[in-house]
Amino acid sequence: MSADEVARVFAIEDKVERLKAATEGVAAAQQQINELTRIRRAVIRELHAEGWTFARIGAAAGLSRARIHQVSTQGPVPEGLFFGHGPLTILTPDVRSATRSIALVGAPDAAAPHRLVELLRELGFTANVQRFLPGRPLDLDRDGLIVLGGPELSPSLRYLVAADPRLRRTVARAGRVRRGIEDRAARRVYRPGGTEPYDIAYLARLPRPDGKGSVLVIDGLHPPASLGAIRLLATRLATLHERAATHPFSAVVGVRYDRSTGEPIEADLLTPIYRHDR
Repeated sequence: MSADEVARVFAIEDKVERLKAATEGVAAAQQQINELTRIRRAVIRELHAEGWTFARIGAAAGLSRARIHQVSTQGPVPEGLFFGHGPLTILTPDVRSATRSIALVGAPDAAAPHRLVELLRELGFTANVQRFLPGRPLDLDRDGLIVLGGPELSPSLRYLVAADPRLRRTVARAGRVRRGIEDRAARRVYRPGGTEPYDIAYLARLPRPDGKGSVLVIDGLHPPASLGAIRLLATRLATLHERAATHPFSAVVGVRYDRSTGEPIEADLLTPIYRHDR
């Protein structure tokens, strides 16, 4: 918050409005502190990996070696940069408003948005959930956007996912409809099912339609896989960030889950993390 903004809040006559404005300002300032701390830790880690000593990094930054070592281990983890920066918005279908007798194809587990918010807040982000009506176009040209759901839910998502150069959705109609994800490079199709409860999820960062940013997509082919993908983000975020950073990518996640609860037991990558800029 700038000095001018602080002065504006201080000048608000109504005490309740002043309190609200100050509270909002503190939240915004804390978000900025989290972002800058994360960036600082990431740069220190990168320089140290390149062979810089903490003493050399401290001298360059105007800090002591001890202080550099301290700040390199405190605050939001650097791999949180995988999600970008600033406030994050999770878009998820509003299945509650749909009068359907069967599950909505492509919809995540009902608990998925809340678990993702919890993960993001643990990483130091401000995150909120917005729900959209299935079947309608979406405004994807926004910063900090994460979509929970598949291309069946909106034409906007269908066009977004169709631009993936490495993975594509497939549908087999022999006997019954079976959705899958094809790895074009490996010439292999991944599908849910098998002898035990097993599902797959699509995880990708794709360019926004306006070309001015990207959208993170988490699409479980069935509800348990959406929870599994979030579990993977929580347990393997450092690996994901190391391999994808903030570049466009896509991957397939395999999820083994409990049949009675739908809770993920194990989640792992089935494909490499395909960087789209390589």
